[in-house]
Amino acid sequence: MRHGEPPLPLVAGLRAGAAIAVASACLVVALTPRNPAPAPAVSGVSWTQPASDVSASRKPEEEPEVNIVLFDGRIVSGLLVSRDSSKVIVRIAGIPTSFDADLVDRVMVLAPVIERYQRIRETIDDRDTDRLLVLVEWLLDRRQFELAMREVEHVLAVQPSNPRARELKRLVESQLMLVDRARGAQDRANGDGEDAPRAGRTTFPHLTPYQVNLIKVYETDLADPPKLQVSQQTITRLMDEYASHELIPTTREGRAAMLRMPPARILDLMFRLRARQYYGEVQVQGEPKSMRLFRDNVHGAWLINSCATANCHGGPYAGRLWLSANRRNAEDTIYTNFLILERFRLADGTPLIDYDAPARSPLLQMALPREDSLHPHPLVATGRTSRWRPVFRTADEARFRDSIAWINAMYRPRPEYPIDYTPPKPPDNLPPPSIDNPER
Repeated sequence: MRHGEPPLPLVAGLRAGAAIAVASACLVVALTPRNPAPAPAVSGVSWTQPASDVSASRKPEEEPEVNIVLFDGRIVSGLLVSRDSSKVIVRIAGIPTSFDADLVDRVMVLAPVIERYQRIRETIDDRDTDRLLVLVEWLLDRRQFELAMREVEHVLAVQPSNPRARELKRLVESQLMLVDRARGAQDRANGDGEDAPRAGRTTFPHLTPYQVNLIKVYETDLADPPKLQVSQQTITRLMDEYASHELIPTTREGRAAMLRMPPARILDLMFRLRARQYYGEVQVQGEPKSMRLFRDNVHGAWLINSCATANCHGGPYAGRLWLSANRRNAEDTIYTNFLILERFRLADGTPLIDYDAPARSPLLQMALPREDSLHPHPLVATGRTSRWRPVFRTADEARFRDSIAWINAMYRPRPEYPIDYTPPKPPDNLPPPSIDNPER
């Protein structure tokens, strides 16, 4: 409920859901690829496909993860370096290990890490911190540091004092720091100095913590609120300012009772009073469901890795839509990119997000193959080479449906956030970002 709208009933309920039943032992084995023991598959899910045409020359980060099935029944897991008629070389714990071809029954290439992560995550309840931490370690093994940070932060939100989660968070933070340093060194080697304008770096302004919190307040569903906090000073000032309103108690006992009200009821009252000046004094310590879905289903699942990259909307060829790629998993980055998408309009005035018909949103349609899209993404090219690739193969893809679920979860009717934020513009003096529609 928002100011000026019929009040929603305040329901103090717990989110209910059913997790996919998977045997713990099987999951632990499936999440531990460095163990050469056979790994039983999760029931009903195929994790591998036969290796056919595998290049012998590739960078380590491009080496696919494989299971090698030997004729003696053993299964060896690692990264496939090369394969020919005489031998198969697999990188195990960073060390290339050779197997004679006559010992190898078959080589199975595992599905992409992101796809396996999403399938595994669906089998784990949000409050099952032990299995979530196993998943964090699995992600760390595969250098998926941003996903690992997301999961370990979720565990700490559920169990703030979990010592294992704290230790893993420090480890993830150190790995992310090393990655950032390596990227900075590469930038300098490529001639990009500290002052060079780069998307998502120091030149990209982010929302302030106050603005992030304000969006959370507006997106809070009072039927399923996150953890909230309202000071007694705020409640007292609210009662004093609206003392003549029928919703404010007039007796000493009534005022004392209001000071003891749960924060969600106080926020409900603020919405009914249209007391917008107090919204920012409500501290949202959790994540509204709609913004959690944006973080997980959109921002982390595909936006930051596909659209906010240096060669797309996260770099100098971003066009009018420039997204931040700095500290990708940081809350201010996520909310800044959300607000940019929320307010962005195409050249003809069409909003990027269609809340009435989510599947028709240009944000999602432009991520489909051009021939299947209602809003084909402009061809983006450097010279004669196209730099754009579709994010979704079809509209039936799980990530497309998950993105629709996020849009459907956003508050209706859409509020106007009282946030003064002007998105930055990409650097000037660059070639046109598009070869058929520079306006995007």
